[in-house]
Amino acid sequence: MQPWSNFIDTLSCMLQSSELDKEMKNMKHENELMSRLFSDRKVVKSVSLWLEDCHNKRQTGGGKNVEKSESLKNSGNKEFQTKNYIASLKSYTKSALYAPADSKNLPIAVANRSASLFYLKRWQDCIKDVKLALELDYPKDLRHKLYLRMAQCYSELGEKQLATEALLQASNVINECDMPGERKDQLRKQMDEIKLKVSRTKNNADSVGTGESSSRPTVAFGENSNFSSASAGIEVKYASQKGRHIVANRDIKRGQMLFVEEAFAFVPVNQNKLDVLDKICHNCCRSCGNTPVPCTGCIDVTFCDMNCWNEASSYHRWECPGSQMDLWAQIGIAHLALKILFMCVITIDSEQFNEVQKLVSNFDEIAPTDVISYGITAAMLALYLSECTNFFKDIDLKESLRSKFSKDTFNGNYELTTRDDERLYVSSLLLKHILQLISNGHAITKINVITDNERDQFCTQQQDRIATAIYPSASLMNHSCDPNILNSFIGHLLIVKAIKDIAAGEEVFHCYGTDFRRMSKAERQERLKSQYCFTCACEPCTMPRYENFMERFLALKCPECRGPLPDNHNSPACCFDCGAIATINHAPEKLGEAQSDFLRAEIAVENEKYDVALTHLKKCLSIRQDVLYKYHNDIAVTWDFIAKVYVMMGRWSDSILCLEHSVAVIEERYGPSGIELCNEMNKLTDLCVKYLQQESNVKTKRYKNILKKTRRYLDRAYDIIDFTYGPWHEVHSEITTKMEIFSFVLKTVGNA
Repeated sequence: MQPWSNFIDTLSCMLQSSELDKEMKNMKHENELMSRLFSDRKVVKSVSLWLEDCHNKRQTGGGKNVEKSESLKNSGNKEFQTKNYIASLKSYTKSALYAPADSKNLPIAVANRSASLFYLKRWQDCIKDVKLALELDYPKDLRHKLYLRMAQCYSELGEKQLATEALLQASNVINECDMPGERKDQLRKQMDEIKLKVSRTKNNADSVGTGESSSRPTVAFGENSNFSSASAGIEVKYASQKGRHIVANRDIKRGQMLFVEEAFAFVPVNQNKLDVLDKICHNCCRSCGNTPVPCTGCIDVTFCDMNCWNEASSYHRWECPGSQMDLWAQIGIAHLALKILFMCVITIDSEQFNEVQKLVSNFDEIAPTDVISYGITAAMLALYLSECTNFFKDIDLKESLRSKFSKDTFNGNYELTTRDDERLYVSSLLLKHILQLISNGHAITKINVITDNERDQFCTQQQDRIATAIYPSASLMNHSCDPNILNSFIGHLLIVKAIKDIAAGEEVFHCYGTDFRRMSKAERQERLKSQYCFTCACEPCTMPRYENFMERFLALKCPECRGPLPDNHNSPACCFDCGAIATINHAPEKLGEAQSDFLRAEIAVENEKYDVALTHLKKCLSIRQDVLYKYHNDIAVTWDFIAKVYVMMGRWSDSILCLEHSVAVIEERYGPSGIELCNEMNKLTDLCVKYLQQESNVKTKRYKNILKKTRRYLDRAYDIIDFTYGPWHEVHSEITTKMEIFSFVLKTVGNA
């Protein structure tokens, strides 16, 4: 089967010969292009054949496999019998994912997983799996085991009433089952033992919960009655050059929340490449943990619980065949356009529906060849809905879509009397949504912890994109390469917080992925023009003081002021700070020598020759500090590597000193609110706490000095993370835990 990207290139070339790109110049609306594409029989036939090929070559049962599920279940049983409950948990989860909907392996794998959870004392998760197994039609003659397990979990949680109800259900199953009397007597004896334990349980009605904070962030100044999900402190304005944009209507302080908005629609990214335990819920975008609820039709889609599983059934029925055909990984942002269509169909919120429709599509500004490619994809999706799903049979387009438009600007061009009319209408909407997403799509990110290897114990955090979404209200913020807001997420809930004071009348600016601290002006301008169809005129793009910001961190050291001197490769250069003209002789040769030492250090670490690695790294650092500007990125990287080596050697205090140097460089470049500084501060506090816990001699000057530093660093890390991500984020809880450990250390030292 030809990949969609190759297929669409071939089809686009064919259409270019028909001069469609020239016809595009006179088109003003999505339906004009879609009508032209559907009138071309070669296009329709080619796309239909490609879809048919996908359908025929899809993995049997969408990747579901009874034999594989059975094998994984058996592996889980062996691991369970050896009391390796964590390993058995993973095997049972995989068995459930591979089990077809009509297979008995699905409820059995989930029930077996509940047993692993029981022995891991994860009572709430065990109860959830018991309920799921029952809903999946677990064999009736075995259900007493699940009810007894559930009763024990409720007893452990202090839920006497629920435990008693579970015991009653177990009793009913035992009475109705056809089993030997001796076996029934054994089970009744077991029930009596559980009843006795339940009777002695102290009732705790508040014990059962999700384990997550239910508090939802709230916007500053109260909610805006005229602007969904926004603070009353901001409002929408319109200007001919800017279009719609957001302005503060009062003074806003740093840290105040301006938006708390749920995604209208989102799709996870790269889920088929992730381990089963790393997947996110396709309905709420939260982690599924190691107890995901699998889709019964396709293998890549999971949910965090039964509520999300049931909610997703309203739209995933049209999405599931495409997952089985492996379509979504091939079409990029168009998958989200399809999800937007589904959400538009099922939503009862007409106001939010119309806010989505009003987002700009730039139909007449995007390159015609690109629009044609997107149009072909929209045609394919409409044909997919027609030929591979019951979408057009399940819904009434007039009621589910057409009637929701507040204005007739989109509906006026369509008749919906035939299936061809319906496909044209839906494909035109899909093309519109694809084009909207090019300039309005929003990345949902998550902080993940990465450990380089088992030896270094050196955890780093990185911000990963886990989904792409559409936020109709927040999308109205215009761009600046130096934004005054910052985004964070709880699942698919977007929290927008001011990171600078914003005066009344000032505009609220978001960054469209081209932050001046991370990208040169030329790169920023090119990306914004090509993707968003405008030339940025923000301060970093127009003010001279920002002109060479990125180059500073790649500069040599000025011999006059020690400031940043551009690297002109042995030619004279002008210092960015003092303006002196200077040449650094033999800089390339010296830096090449430093890089060689760095590479030798990497080899030495691989061979666990840490002293040798330190020798090379110190030589490398000496050269780089002599030649490079003090905030050069290579100096920060070298300090960071030396810190790792010291950690591997158990020399915590030396590692702390190295990271302190690295933090200074990181903050200079990425500012006080960047994820990079958050990462460095978290690493630094990790090392400080580990040193204080492991150092036995608490009377030394070094220990007391690090004790003082730890308090200061923890307070600063807490302030950064509390401001950047808020108390609902897992990184925040990590810092809180370290502060509790530090308090314990202080008490211990005080008593020593």
